Amino acid sequence: MPLTANRTVTAALWIALVAATAGAGMLLPWTWRGAASPNGMPLLGAALFLCAAGAVAYALVSTHTVDRRVRALQDAEHDLRTSEAKFAGILDIAADAIITVDDAQRILIFNSGAEQIFGYPRSEMIGQPLDRLIPERFRAAHAGHMRRFGVGTQTSRRMGERREIFGLRRGDIEFPAEASISRFATPTGMLFTVVLRDITERKRVEHEQRFLATLGEELARSLDFDATAQLAANVAIPVLADACLLDLVDGDEIRRRIVSEGGPERLRASLDALGAAGPVGHDSPSRVIDVLRTRRAELVVTVTDEWLEAHTDDAPNVVDAWRAIQARSLMILPVVTREHLLGSLTLIAVGPRREYDASDLAFAEEIVRRLALALDNARLYNAARTATRARDEVLGIVSHDLQNPIAAIAMGASVLRDQPPEDLEGRRQLLQMITESTEWMQRLIRDLLDVSAIEAGRLSIERKAEAPAPIVASATRMLASRLAERSIELGVSVPDDLPFVDVDATRIEQVLVNLLGNAVKFTMPGGRITIRAATNAGDLEMSVADSGIGIALDEQAHVFERYWRAHHAVRRHGAGLGLAISKGIIDAHGGRIWLTSTPGQGSTFTFTLPLATASAIRSR
Repeated sequence: MPLTANRTVTAALWIALVAATAGAGMLLPWTWRGAASPNGMPLLGAALFLCAAGAVAYALVSTHTVDRRVRALQDAEHDLRTSEAKFAGILDIAADAIITVDDAQRILIFNSGAEQIFGYPRSEMIGQPLDRLIPERFRAAHAGHMRRFGVGTQTSRRMGERREIFGLRRGDIEFPAEASISRFATPTGMLFTVVLRDITERKRVEHEQRFLATLGEELARSLDFDATAQLAANVAIPVLADACLLDLVDGDEIRRRIVSEGGPERLRASLDALGAAGPVGHDSPSRVIDVLRTRRAELVVTVTDEWLEAHTDDAPNVVDAWRAIQARSLMILPVVTREHLLGSLTLIAVGPRREYDASDLAFAEEIVRRLALALDNARLYNAARTATRARDEVLGIVSHDLQNPIAAIAMGASVLRDQPPEDLEGRRQLLQMITESTEWMQRLIRDLLDVSAIEAGRLSIERKAEAPAPIVASATRMLASRLAERSIELGVSVPDDLPFVDVDATRIEQVLVNLLGNAVKFTMPGGRITIRAATNAGDLEMSVADSGIGIALDEQAHVFERYWRAHHAVRRHGAGLGLAISKGIIDAHGGRIWLTSTPGQGSTFTFTLPLATASAIRSR
């Protein structure tokens, strides 16, 4: 209530009280006497009484007016407080930053959205200069923009009307933003209000989408598996990682490719040391093996020494190499498509660059999905090319290798039909030629069937405990005549007391016949072939060594491939499948087979076989 109104009402009430008291004092004696006083006091008392009544009426009217004004003021104050509360509520629930500054660019309003976006509490920022929220490189230009806006004709600018701007988060972290601005003139000066939106996430999504589109184009450029694998190994560098490991599953083996962004020499040297340690094995504690087994991605936000020790091979050089890399964060993702496991991709963030989070993992999974599809397409394309090449090679075998025995059979049959020899020996020789040609054809067909079964994983083997010596003896008997024809000496060092092996004896005989036949083919007359067998590291190790011409170093890696023949090989019976079949048989037994050869000094093929268990021996 205004002070003047209060005083007026109070004075009126006091006057009314005095007048009423005086009037009553004058009227009462007169009333009691029942006659008029000669000094006229009753009239004065009546006048005073009327004045009092008037004062009371005025006071009552004034009081009502004042009360009405008080209520109006209280309602206005309530409305103001309600409006302020609504405004404060809007400020607090807004996800965008709402900041108001004065002419001096001092912050007056700093809402909850601004606290979340910039990382500063409101209490710390009120009264602070706006420059604290602007990257240093933009501050001078920003001050000029604000001056021009303050004197311009526009009173507001909406989001999208300005070029991209940047804010400065706590910790001097820049982020992209877009903002609207308005100005409002007050008696004390101009106020500027900015509504700012953090568009970091939107920019990240846009960048990722552009990257994925470009990646799709790059992956579509080639169907060569090695080229695609190399692209897959380095595609995330430097967008998402400083270094990466691509582990490709190749049968029972895991082949590793290591790529870095370039970076410091220390990083490259550490990665080289990790590569020199060799690929991870299936029994390794590496998380790569767990990811391959479960086909689920692994996010390691912070790599610690404890984590490295728990998930790294025991070899000291491996642990040291990982420590030297100084990996800060890891993502390990399975590379899977069409239910086919191709391998895994490990992305490594080094030093203070970043710590991976769930959004990084989601982006990496999108990358890997495209990589997996490209790798599988390349794999299928290579498989199709291999199948086409195999078809052509089979047709070549059918048209060439089978042509010779068929021609021999046809010739022998024709002679026996039209001009059979008169002597028994002549007829016997023709029949022998027909028989050998038939066996030759059967061997070629059997080899083709065996290699197809091996590739399809359907090679039939029936394993049981067998003594090694009888298997070797049976194989050597099959080649006795060929050894004698070429005057090649055969040495056998296979003790009778060797432990039993868990094998299919017929298939192992097939391996030995293939290896012995190969040795006979490339050993000059008068040479020597030696078969040895001994236990080694829980397996039986058997070898076939010859004194032949040997195999060139650049060809040794191809000897177990289908249809392979050495460049110097003379065209003889066979389709170049014997060694490939031998490897398939040994692999099916869980063993290994390898070659050592020195050109001009002979070759040695060695393979291992698993020993039979005691229970298998008892059940023979």
